[in-house]
Amino acid sequence: MRKFFCTLFLFFSFSLFAQESEQSDEVVSAVAVDDKSNMVVPEKSEVDLSQDYLAQSSSAVNAVAWTRDGKYFATSWNNSIILWNAAYNNIAAVYSNSVAESINPLINATSLRFTSDGRYMLCVRDNNTVLIHGVGSQTDATLITGTGDFISDAVYAGDYKIVLPLDGQNLYESYKSEDQYIVEEVLDFSDGVWSLSANASGKRILVTSESGAVRLVDSDTWDVLSETSCYTLSRIKPGFAPDGIHFVAAESQNKLVIASTAADSDSYHIEDSAGFSHAADFSSDSSLIVAGVNSGCVKIFDIETGFELQSFKLMPGDTAKSLAFSPDDEYVVIGTEQGYIYRWVLSGEEFVPDYSYYQEMEYETGVTGENRFGNVLLLNLGFSGLNSNYYIGRFFVESGYRHFLNKIFYLGGDISLGMGFPSVDYPYKYSTSGGMLNSPYLYNLGAGAVGGVSYFYKPRDLRLFVEAGVGLSISTLFDNSFDYAHSSGPYISFVAQGLAGIQWHWVRLAGGVQYDSTLKLLPVGKLGIAIPTRFFRK
Repeated sequence: MRKFFCTLFLFFSFSLFAQESEQSDEVVSAVAVDDKSNMVVPEKSEVDLSQDYLAQSSSAVNAVAWTRDGKYFATSWNNSIILWNAAYNNIAAVYSNSVAESINPLINATSLRFTSDGRYMLCVRDNNTVLIHGVGSQTDATLITGTGDFISDAVYAGDYKIVLPLDGQNLYESYKSEDQYIVEEVLDFSDGVWSLSANASGKRILVTSESGAVRLVDSDTWDVLSETSCYTLSRIKPGFAPDGIHFVAAESQNKLVIASTAADSDSYHIEDSAGFSHAADFSSDSSLIVAGVNSGCVKIFDIETGFELQSFKLMPGDTAKSLAFSPDDEYVVIGTEQGYIYRWVLSGEEFVPDYSYYQEMEYETGVTGENRFGNVLLLNLGFSGLNSNYYIGRFFVESGYRHFLNKIFYLGGDISLGMGFPSVDYPYKYSTSGGMLNSPYLYNLGAGAVGGVSYFYKPRDLRLFVEAGVGLSISTLFDNSFDYAHSSGPYISFVAQGLAGIQWHWVRLAGGVQYDSTLKLLPVGKLGIAIPTRFFRK
């Protein structure tokens, strides 16, 4: 009997132990599942502020940059650089890309960098030059001209020492000695230089070659500390993280890698099925990365997990061309292919642009944007009838200028040179100075003043305008044949015209009627371009 109870006691004890073990296993299993489920994909937030942008340029915004103290950020802008006051979202200064040694209204900036103290701004331009601006002094500019086809990039290495591929192939350093900039070659690269990035101190330079190789260079000794060639040459230029250790590069169109200059195993991957566009940048603590994607968004990713955290929606069909986190990670400044400049607020109150100060500044300086079609040089090809069956019509070339008095009204002037082409022989001969004019050409020189009104539709980048003008015209008939080569006397005419037209980006189309006191009422059409200018700035 005692043996029976002992056996029964052992059986129940074993059963209880087995149940506790099973429950313990279930708990362990549940904990394991919970640990795995801690990697829950965070809820993504998408922001659509595509209508709330700072400004729009007529060309892609290739470069943006922040000063280290976050007081200012700079954006490329047509043939200029705009320095924005970050605290008030308004323009602090406008820097022209043209200097006396290099005057070209069509120059665009491709890269911008500030010195650590924010006193100087380095601007790489697409005409094989680099311009150094003194921040706060719009007249203090130094020009460095390349010796090759183009300069792809440039960075500051420490206190005002500049590193750049002057010939596109090798690395040079430029530094100021007394009143001169000294330029010396420091490294030879057989596969060229495509991009440059420096850490915060400027002691380490990340050099990307045209073959896709990434090299880490010591800017004091000019030794190559490490080299890897496993990255593709994509549109995203490799760039240093603020920690001075990691950098971002592209493994493929759809995959970014955050690699380490210290250990090959210390790397992370970020993927997007739409593919990445032109730019990526780190947050100040190097834990996040912001990148443009080909789906028309800008996204922020967690580097360690690779998860997408936030998304910013751009205008339809647009992609990010340049972008940068603010030093306090409160904002991301974005420049796009279509020329928009956004300031994406990541925390705090939503950003609503104040256009009033911006518009006032652009009207005063002639910088274009909301009013970028004001203050333009015009180049037109035109055609008008001649009220005669004996002429095909008159073709002319015309140049002009338009200056905006405010957002609606503008004034300007035109000068034109034209030629009327005969279609058949004249039914009569024109006798002059003993010679006969047979089917003569009509030559015409005209000049006049115009005034007009316009309406700018910002979302579609269109300007509608109506203008009227008056002027004088001098015409003459001339027989181009070698046998005669005679001309008539000059006809001086009063001219008045009215035109209506549309402008999209730089393309300008207009049509209307012209009254010439000699040639009477004529139809007229013009097709041309409007080149932004800053003439007659206040």
